[in-house]
Amino acid sequence: MILQQLDENQKGDDIVAINDKEQKFYIEAKGETSSKESSNRFGKEFNSSQKQVHVSQALYRAIKMKEENSSLSGIAFPETKGHLSLIEPIKQTLQEIGIEVFWVKNDGTIRVENYSKIF
Repeated sequence: MILQQLDENQKGDDIVAINDKEQKFYIEAKGETSSKESSNRFGKEFNSSQKQVHVSQALYRAIKMKEENSSLSGIAFPETKGHLSLIEPIKQTLQEIGIEVFWVKNDGTIRVENYSKIF
């Protein structure tokens, strides 16, 4: 169940949810394009360098949320080839530190890479 879901203009924990085991979960989410209409990237897919920065920022935030809240945490990205290729080489480490990855498909459905096997 989702307790909090911020939009792109709000600051804080992007998504806070509770799983079926009543465990609180914090998720840092990144999008596929800029959400700001004034941006040159508005409506255009981010390039590979920008995606790498987003993955790095999301990982830092997820680890920080895990530490601050003594809780479960994860990262969410659009399921694109670029994002998939950035996560693939670090899957084992994500499993070791217990960071879940939520892949958002074009139709809005979500696929979870269940690295820590908490679900």
